[in-house]
Amino acid sequence: MVNVSVLSQNPAAVNCGIITGSRASLIVDSGPGPSTAKHLADTAQQLSLAVTGGVNPIAAVITHDHWDHFFGNATLAAAGIETFHVSESFAGDHEATAWIALDAVRTAPETAEFASELPEDPRDLIVDVSPVDAAESEVMLDLGDCRVEFHVLGGHSTADLVVRLPDQGIVFTGDLVEEGAPPQAGDDASLSEWVTSLHTLLSFPETTVFVPGHGVPVDREFVERQLEDIGGLRSNQADAEVALPARAMPGDHDRSFPRQQVICPAGAGR
Repeated sequence: MVNVSVLSQNPAAVNCGIITGSRASLIVDSGPGPSTAKHLADTAQQLSLAVTGGVNPIAAVITHDHWDHFFGNATLAAAGIETFHVSESFAGDHEATAWIALDAVRTAPETAEFASELPEDPRDLIVDVSPVDAAESEVMLDLGDCRVEFHVLGGHSTADLVVRLPDQGIVFTGDLVEEGAPPQAGDDASLSEWVTSLHTLLSFPETTVFVPGHGVPVDREFVERQLEDIGGLRSNQADAEVALPARAMPGDHDRSFPRQQVICPAGAGR
């Protein structure tokens, strides 16, 4: 049996994933810091015991180089996770990103209190990473009854990578898709690349569930609407910092924090 769970935690209301196969497990994004990452590592082991009766080897994959998605890397490494799959751009830039982002987190009023659990030295956030070759159309792992593909894209950042589970019809999109709040287009975003990446996501014919970087899981229609939003702005504005509209997935959804939702097997978390 395969289990795919989404853990949503503050600060930053970020979604992380745990994919548990019969032979191995994969954590998608390490979250914004030590507390969230420790919870991910502990939960990954608990899910492994529940699904397989033993403790799987665990790897991680990081969808992009924004602080709330990778500041937990060192905590995962301390828990015994050795492999961190990332885009080549992430691999080249994540040390500089850690220095810049740590200072920003410390000085921003909304994250200053949380920053007290982060290290003083940005180098303590850095781990060895395994770059995914962007020239390859896919890189496949087999977790045991669960194939995983990494696709290197772009648009939200210069380091976007999505995690596709073709047999389960699920994609972890990172912040290429956001629900409940406007997608963030900062100075490292490219609206034209973002449009291309959303077209790529929609070209996966089997995918019915898209797990955004923030918000509740969404369907194809939601991604199509976000593509229209970004495409419309791209046709009228340059690739600069812009304000994108918020979209919410129809229906009644649990939006509490922290929360954990099982999305595979389908219906298990409802």
